[in-house]
Amino acid sequence: MRSARFITLFIFALLSPFFVLAQTTTTAEQPQSDLEIQLNQLMNERNGLIPTPEAIRSNALRDNLKVTTIPKNPAPGESVRVTIESFLSDLNKATISWSLNGNVVERGAGKTTFSFKNGASGQTTRLVISITTNEGERFTKEIVMNPVGVTILWEADTYTPPFYKGKALMAPQARIRAIAIPDNVGTRNALDAGNLVYVWKKDGSAIPEASGYGKNSFSFLGPKPYGKASVSVQVSSVNDTLKSELRLDEIPLNNPFILFYEDHPLLGAWYNRSLGSDLTLAKKEFSISAEPYFFSNETSEISTISYNWSLNGKTVTNPGRGITLRNETGEQGDSAITLAMRGLKQTFQSASRPIMVHFMSEESSSPTF
Repeated sequence: MRSARFITLFIFALLSPFFVLAQTTTTAEQPQSDLEIQLNQLMNERNGLIPTPEAIRSNALRDNLKVTTIPKNPAPGESVRVTIESFLSDLNKATISWSLNGNVVERGAGKTTFSFKNGASGQTTRLVISITTNEGERFTKEIVMNPVGVTILWEADTYTPPFYKGKALMAPQARIRAIAIPDNVGTRNALDAGNLVYVWKKDGSAIPEASGYGKNSFSFLGPKPYGKASVSVQVSSVNDTLKSELRLDEIPLNNPFILFYEDHPLLGAWYNRSLGSDLTLAKKEFSISAEPYFFSNETSEISTISYNWSLNGKTVTNPGRGITLRNETGEQGDSAITLAMRGLKQTFQSASRPIMVHFMSEESSSPTF
């Protein structure tokens, strides 16, 4: 009995290696399924996406690097000052390199500020900041600037007489219209100004209702006397590849004034020369036309300006801005005439002008109206 059991164990021990080898060979020869291959690929890709602790630290340093540019949206050719700050690393001990369009311009320890001149309109400027901390950690930050040149034109809705060659100026409470005109950028031209996005600000405050796509003009009321009016506009493309900002720090404020002109019965007003403060008359009849420079334009048939004429201190009923002087006695004399004008809606618009009229003997006397 013992002999039979011994023989059985001996045979099993002798054949077991061949059985295991056959099993191993059979398993190794089985091909992987497509599902197993895809799962292995996904696992390998996922393992490759998991960042290392060093990469996590580098990304945190880069993302928390505070970059300040002054101005925020520089115009073409404008000087730009860049300052960097970090709350995760001491930049005063770090080695900082500033590269402009691929060329290292400055490099050194603690160089946290850098100044350069922005490119021309439509020209891309790339600023790369490379930082190596005192602990040996390295990271970079890139700033891309692609400015668009902008010109702001403004016009005041104020009165100027015919043939006046100057600009209508802003008076208190007058309506002003500002227009932003972009420079030629690539295939764009000044006529394609409606393809950009505009953000208007007045006196530092944004004007949402005047801002938006294609809104390249902005209307507003001028300030009261001794006030200031400043306007700025930020211009950008829809995808923000182009961006600039332009400011008009102060639009000059002017007070309206009055000039007198001779109103000829046949030739009309002689705008080539204004009358001075003294007028000597040898004519039997003489008409004066008053021109209210830089008062707000009247937009309706109802007058928005009051006209108050006075003769030697006494009010004369004459609602218009023209007056006619007549001589009937031929006596010599002087008369002081004054015109005071005031806006009925724009009450801070006012002006007055006196003129002394000297009548020649035998042909003139105090005028009648």
